Amino acid sequence: MDHKNLFEGIKVLAVARQIAAPFATYQLAMHGAEVITVDNPKEIDSMRLVAGAGAGLHKHAMSHSFMAQAANKKSMQLDLSMAKGQEIFRRLAADSDVVVENLVTGGMAKFGLTYNDLKKVNPRLIYCSLTGYGQTGPNARRAAIDGAVQAASGLMSLSGTRETGPMKVGFLMADYATGYAAALGIVSALYYRAVTGEGQYIDCAMLDTAMTMAGADLCEAATTGNYKGLRGNGDGRYISNIFKCREGLLSVAATTESRRARFWRAIGRLDIPQDPRFCTPDVVAQNYPALCVEIERTLQQKTALEWEEIVSDAGVAAMAVRDLHQAMENPQIVHRGLMHRFPFDTELGYAVCVPKAPYQLSKTGAHIHSPPPRVGQHTDEILRRIGFDESQIRELHSTGVVEALPRPQ
Repeated sequence: MDHKNLFEGIKVLAVARQIAAPFATYQLAMHGAEVITVDNPKEIDSMRLVAGAGAGLHKHAMSHSFMAQAANKKSMQLDLSMAKGQEIFRRLAADSDVVVENLVTGGMAKFGLTYNDLKKVNPRLIYCSLTGYGQTGPNARRAAIDGAVQAASGLMSLSGTRETGPMKVGFLMADYATGYAAALGIVSALYYRAVTGEGQYIDCAMLDTAMTMAGADLCEAATTGNYKGLRGNGDGRYISNIFKCREGLLSVAATTESRRARFWRAIGRLDIPQDPRFCTPDVVAQNYPALCVEIERTLQQKTALEWEEIVSDAGVAAMAVRDLHQAMENPQIVHRGLMHRFPFDTELGYAVCVPKAPYQLSKTGAHIHSPPPRVGQHTDEILRRIGFDESQIRELHSTGVVEALPRPQ
């Protein structure tokens, strides 16, 4: 085994749309697993056509929302509503280690492709289902998207201010977190199989995952019956907020006495903790807006990036608020090599750039070796591998089992 490809030889078969399931399989693909994504010939994954994609990206159904978690994968078109498509899927599953699907609960049962169906042809199979609310319970068959899950999970009750009311996080937090949760479940099941030889079923729910993302607040609410609600950029603790500087914004978190002392020294305001309005946590809670005014009055003397250096060097967590362009140019991110850029693609009109794994292993690191696939790019290759000859492949195309969709215009 190549030490750089931990999951080399592991085969993953994915009926995975939107974000969470593709993101889960992306984690395996970066470590050498072969991931075959099964695309529906009749209905293209909407994530490939997200509004706002550039002309070349949209024409080739290669939106940024799709490509962000599609590198290293293969795309196969296969109509699972047709008996022949189901037969081909079973043949693929018989030779796979993992099946991942995120259809609405009960979706795979319509095709006779559930875990109980497929373990008959492959007892060692690991089968992971990702849904909004799980496979059981009163909401099991309800459709879900990230915003709805953020609402149901209570996360929105933590975001926003009294003026704005509850707000969702500005990115697809529940989707991406669920992808990580599913990947961990799959890796755990692979380890269990390595020890026992047995496969198993994984039921992964976005709602469960989203609630665990607020673990401390959830624990407080469940234990004491209380928790801090809408808190905006600051929650009323001694110093935990975003402050205006001469140029830009600075996020500061000095939530311990020692860090607060270092912060006052760093900004030259040793007078603040002596002020009767701010000398104890109780009075700070009563005068928090005034405290923020005092801090910002001093921070107006320099830019956010200048204060970032000063306050961080003093041992206090402080960072300038960056947009995504500035974040990618951060020397720390550049040093870590988080982003992978492919060569310029003349058809797409872009040099596609995707994020890699956010962790670095000394012996089995994640690697990017191939760009996100076009729709159905590997269909014929995969069919040949499982024994179809050219005439049979032509017939599958002619009957619509694997017929390609017209490219978006």
